[in-house]
Amino acid sequence: MFIHIGNNIIISDKNCIGIFNTETLKNSSDNNWLIKDISDEDKLVVLESGNRITGSGVSPFTVIKRESVQKEELIWSRENDKKLQR
Repeated sequence: MFIHIGNNIIISDKNCIGIFNTETLKNSSDNNWLIKDISDEDKLVVLESGNRITGSGVSPFTVIKRESVQKEELIWSRENDKKLQR
């Protein structure tokens, strides 16, 4: 499955270690390594395997509410097109 975290960024759930609220991370200096390279406008931080860190301006609570996207849904097909028209 894939997770859309906003800003046209999609990550694989297989590589995702965690999705964190930046406001919560800022409350402890132990988390500086997670937030040092992200923008002030970013509301969430994604930690992926290999210590890849990605920020997004979308609230983590918005991401939680989203439905997961299956790989098959990312590829155009007549069947997927029919599902969207329903």
